[in-house]
Amino acid sequence: MEPKVEKKKRFWNTGVWITLIGVTIAVCVLLIRFWKYLNEFQILIFLGLFFTAILAGSPLPIPTPCFALTFTLGSRFDPFLIGMIAATGAAIGAMLVYFTARTGKHFMPNINFTDPANKIYSNAIGRFLRRIKLPHFMAFVNRRGPIGVFLFAMFPNPFLMPLLITMGINKVAAWKIAVTVWAGDIIMYVVIAAVGHYGLGSILKLFQGFKLS
Repeated sequence: MEPKVEKKKRFWNTGVWITLIGVTIAVCVLLIRFWKYLNEFQILIFLGLFFTAILAGSPLPIPTPCFALTFTLGSRFDPFLIGMIAATGAAIGAMLVYFTARTGKHFMPNINFTDPANKIYSNAIGRFLRRIKLPHFMAFVNRRGPIGVFLFAMFPNPFLMPLLITMGINKVAAWKIAVTVWAGDIIMYVVIAAVGHYGLGSILKLFQGFKLS
């Protein structure tokens, strides 16, 4: 019975990711297809990116096309503006993770990403993470506090959320986490938008009908 449950779970997870990829591609294609009309819907587009970024950084397990949207919109609008919008949304989402861990400590008193013997490392994935010394790495980063958050927020990686949870449980000053995670997100999202601006934007300039100015 258990294998069937696991198989069904994997099926639904795969379906979610396939749907996400399809929606992301469709949205990007539509944005490019109706390029010349984007200025008429700037506010709605910016709000859509902002709330998508909040979901991307939040504790909710909802995959979003935030990176793809930032890349695509960066090719049409000011990449710094697009990067700032996405970074601000993502930082708010990250702070939701922090405050969830901080205020809900009694729900997760036994979570410790730095302890190899913790129950979170008891399954197959956990044993693999323990084998590659993840607990030691998390302990090293955790000792650096907000600096570690800044470094982890600068590039896409799966370790930022566990680090934010640890910061929340340890009640590190919220303003330090907010400033450092926002600064790291600004660097990451402005770079993504700039790559879109000078990459995809330059390509689209070669085609008639896609005037970016």
